[in-house]
Amino acid sequence: MSAVELTLALAAFGAGWTGTWSPCGFSMIETIGPTGHRGGMRTTLAACASFLPGALLGGVITFGQLAMLGALLHGSGRIAYGAAALVAAVAALLELRGARIFPQVRRQLPEDWRRRMPLPLAAALYGVLLGLGFTTFVLTFGVWALAAISFALGQPHTGVLLGLAFGLGRALPVVGLAPFAGRPLGIRATMLMAERPWLYRGFRLGDAALLALLAAALGTASSAVAAKVEIPGGADPSVAPHALAWQAPDGSGFLLRDGGYTSLPGRQPAVGGPYVALVAGDEIKLLDRYSLAELGTVSAPGADGLAVSARWLAYRIGGRSGDTLVAIGIADPANPGFAKRIARTGGFAQISRPSLDHSLLVFSRNSQYASRIVKRRLGSRRSRTILRSRFAGLFNPDVGGRRIVYVRSSRGRDRLMVRRLRGRGAGHAIYSRRRSRGAIWSSALTGRRVFFSVLKGRSGQANLLSARLHHSRHGHRRIERSP
Repeated sequence: MSAVELTLALAAFGAGWTGTWSPCGFSMIETIGPTGHRGGMRTTLAACASFLPGALLGGVITFGQLAMLGALLHGSGRIAYGAAALVAAVAALLELRGARIFPQVRRQLPEDWRRRMPLPLAAALYGVLLGLGFTTFVLTFGVWALAAISFALGQPHTGVLLGLAFGLGRALPVVGLAPFAGRPLGIRATMLMAERPWLYRGFRLGDAALLALLAAALGTASSAVAAKVEIPGGADPSVAPHALAWQAPDGSGFLLRDGGYTSLPGRQPAVGGPYVALVAGDEIKLLDRYSLAELGTVSAPGADGLAVSARWLAYRIGGRSGDTLVAIGIADPANPGFAKRIARTGGFAQISRPSLDHSLLVFSRNSQYASRIVKRRLGSRRSRTILRSRFAGLFNPDVGGRRIVYVRSSRGRDRLMVRRLRGRGAGHAIYSRRRSRGAIWSSALTGRRVFFSVLKGRSGQANLLSARLHHSRHGHRRIERSP
């Protein structure tokens, strides 16, 4: 979980918790408590068990739908993060001043539900309504702010996270106090909530602090999604410490190191470990990265995508009948090992250009049914899918240290995504672009920057861009911008 996601979850949980101070929160504790019905403690526990998932569902519905709407209308990007940071800062200031909540929702929960249906079912529906956030009194500006932030960021997975955290904050005080309703502990807690305004004021101050922290995190993230053109006309980047390789529009390869350009004797260059690998005719040449002296060759007719590390060379062979991904050991580049097939597709599926980090191989596999990102430790016999989608295209991953970067394409928009290699979910977007303005294609990851190419229009003209990452603990030093 990133710093932005963590602060979003904390702010949403705090906003949900503060919402318990509404009349609906008080009445809900009494309604599902033992004194609110004749079913005893067993019915109360059943109602609590159904109220919690109801509140979670309500939160996901509200914030998840707002995030999906934002994704459809504008997507994520630098402006979105900046707008979200501004909303959080304004809301924090209003909470700090204790301003009157506006606009205010002056509605109560339907009281007759508890008489017309079993209490666990009514509690579940009450939970959904409270989790929705805007069906009853709003007790903090955080609710309105988080709704706007969810829409501004336009990231459905972030909306779901917000909804779950908000629903949990809404539900826990009710679920925790309801079993004690009518008992000394429950009575004292309810009296404190109802008769001590400073307690509510304290929680609003807590919301202000969380929203201020969120504004800072979003403001920092907004600078991470700024992209700049590094190589006009460049495409298919490959990076290593102090080196950047790419392909020019005419297919020729170039290498940038120590601030200077070097033309390479081939195409589709890849850099990694002590090597530069490139395609020359029906062969792959292995060059010394520092002297560019030829160290060895590998026969590979049809190879069109390369990755290289200190001990391995991986390449894709494309054809009408499908793609084949091959790996070969190069501990001795003058005498490479035997080629081993890693993956193969039929004519309706594609394999991306591979990526290598030491012996870890990562690639994407796209078919008409699903899109997957797969990793494999070379030398082993098993591949593992680390990300899968039936509704979005997942393209051209690159691995570096503990993170991967890849392109996620859906609803006419491409997003450059970064996530932890062993994490869950899609990760977070650092750059977004409508496909009508150009498609994001290949990518390469360093410790502090992501390099990626953007194909413009039908002409296929490409530019090589970079975007800065924050909070790097691993990886390489930043490659200086080309002159």
